Amino acid sequence: MSLTTYNLIWNFLELILPNYLERRKKSGKEDIHRIHERYGISKKNRPAGTLVWLHGTSVGESVAALALANSMRKNGYGNNGNEYFLLTTNTITAAKLIKDKIKKGLPAIHQYHPYDHPKFVSKFLDHWQPNMAVFLESDFWPNLIYLTTKTKIPTILASSQMSEKSARFWGSLGIFLAKKIFSNVTQVLAVDPKQANLFKKLGAKNIKSLTSLKSIAEKPVINQNYIYNLKKNLFKKKILLAASTHQGEEELMIKLAFLLRQNSNDKVLIIIAPRHIKRSLAIQNLVKSAGFDIMCRSKGEFPSKSDQFYLSDTMGEMGSLIEVSDLIFVAGSMVPAGGHSPSEAAQFGKPVIMGPHSEKCDAQIKDLVWSGGAIQIEKSQDLNSNFIQEINVLLNNPQKLEDMGKNSLIASGYAQQRADEASLYLLDLLKIKPNKHENVK
Repeated sequence: MSLTTYNLIWNFLELILPNYLERRKKSGKEDIHRIHERYGISKKNRPAGTLVWLHGTSVGESVAALALANSMRKNGYGNNGNEYFLLTTNTITAAKLIKDKIKKGLPAIHQYHPYDHPKFVSKFLDHWQPNMAVFLESDFWPNLIYLTTKTKIPTILASSQMSEKSARFWGSLGIFLAKKIFSNVTQVLAVDPKQANLFKKLGAKNIKSLTSLKSIAEKPVINQNYIYNLKKNLFKKKILLAASTHQGEEELMIKLAFLLRQNSNDKVLIIIAPRHIKRSLAIQNLVKSAGFDIMCRSKGEFPSKSDQFYLSDTMGEMGSLIEVSDLIFVAGSMVPAGGHSPSEAAQFGKPVIMGPHSEKCDAQIKDLVWSGGAIQIEKSQDLNSNFIQEINVLLNNPQKLEDMGKNSLIASGYAQQRADEASLYLLDLLKIKPNKHENVK
């Protein structure tokens, strides 16, 4: 596929775009007051001064964008009153995350990114005229990147990676499109050497292997009162946190509970924190049907010393859950959901275990495994059994858990250093002299 062919497709899509956006509005996927931004039209003025554009489509990429913004601010950007960020996202959830940071003092403007018709992208670029563009993770819109490079704006792909499926497309059907796009970017900062080599094959010229910026996401807040109430009845109990579980992974926790019961081990509490809290009732029924009691956070309940399960079915308390836990199972990895980032657990210095499905966070988990802070179970016919047995062994080896936790924290600090390396490179391109500042939140 060539860029010309791609744009012919967009000429057709333009005709059906109003109906498509109307359906998205009705389903709550679009901000009804900001549809014009999808066409590259903004009602906000460009601030005078330097404007760094950071683009990330959803929450994961926005976390990476915020991590980079924080690192740039720590090193001097945005502290003289005329340096700003333009943060673009695709989803409403990501927009809320960004707007919350702006309210807390981030010198930034949020916009929904324009759809990739060259006409819309050109309007967007003409209005904002950023001094630098940084595309996070794997959101590679051809016109958004290509037209940015053609305006001579320094264009960086940061924390860059592709799934195997995306790599197959860009390396085959999309190879001509890839050569057109990636050959013009100023710099690719890939998450690891494997990804760096992939971008080289796709035509990128200046490539460096750093790390995933998701590895330095802001450390979640903790609630000391909640932590106290969680732990007050759990004297000498080990706590396993199953973080962000998907359907099929709670069943594995039940199998683990049966194994613990079989071994007469009543010194473990399994906390289930589902990815989607709307599954709360289904999880409660599942656990109860297996013969276990389960207390629920949404009901104001706390675990007793006799409980083996606790359900955290409220939002915004992951930091507290990680803080009290001895071992973190980062879920979405024992089912084909792509895995969730283990970085938050690493920031708390906690040992991590994950399954083989980690496509969305390969760089982070590989760094942790290499450091000795995490264990990743490999695909095999005995995958589920191996996973349960490994958790059982770890929970009975406090010294191993302690050593893994220390290694996990060291890996988290190393990731921060690599992110600072990225931000210093960007500041150099902007000809801004780095300053020493306290950490910015």
